[in-house]
Amino acid sequence: MKEAVEEVVRESSVLIDKEGLSNLYESVLKIAGFGLGGILYTAGKKAGNKGAVLLKDRLGVKGRDLIEAMVLAFEVGNWGKMKVEGVNEELYRVTVTENVLVSSLEKRRKKPVCHPLAGYIAGFFELALEDKVQVKEQQCMGK
Repeated sequence: MKEAVEEVVRESSVLIDKEGLSNLYESVLKIAGFGLGGILYTAGKKAGNKGAVLLKDRLGVKGRDLIEAMVLAFEVGNWGKMKVEGVNEELYRVTVTENVLVSSLEKRRKKPVCHPLAGYIAGFFELALEDKVQVKEQQCMGK
């Protein structure tokens, strides 16, 4: 499956310098503050849903296989490292390290700042699990 995911990522993605993306995100946080969190979560959720549709259609996978494809695509695209654990049938723990959005923020924040990523995961999981999903950030690299 990894080769197929790599092909989808190559054909459907654009190269953006990690540091440049992180700097852009930091600038958005400075200008807009934390009131922007809901908007960023919603935008991320739409992107996650579109990413799930893309992988589902191109790879013909669904459910947990689609979630596995998401993890591979996330890592192949150099967004960071992701680990998904099923705590039970209704609860998953997703751990992201080396998150490109916050890995090089100049200063740490008091509140979680990974709203787009949380939304992305929610949107992806909703399509994969065919159910409503809420992602609650427990810990943030940017804090």
